[in-house]
Amino acid sequence: MSGKVIITTPFPTPDEVAAYLRIPPKRVAELRRMIDEVRAETSRSDRNKKARRNGGRALSTRGKATRAKK
Repeated sequence: MSGKVIITTPFPTPDEVAAYLRIPPKRVAELRRMIDEVRAETSRSDRNKKARRNGGRALSTRGKATRAKK
């Protein structure tokens, strides 16, 4: 196994890549909307999977879980 590698070259921004590839601004905006839609759908899908694992109950994002009274 090789040693640790540290990359010091700055990564180009998405806008710089689009300009380099000569993608028109209208298409860049369309691609960004598509990515946002996919991310939103993935997030919804993940929440639904967690809820199903939780017996269909809503997931709490606040505080500690409380114990059920006997």
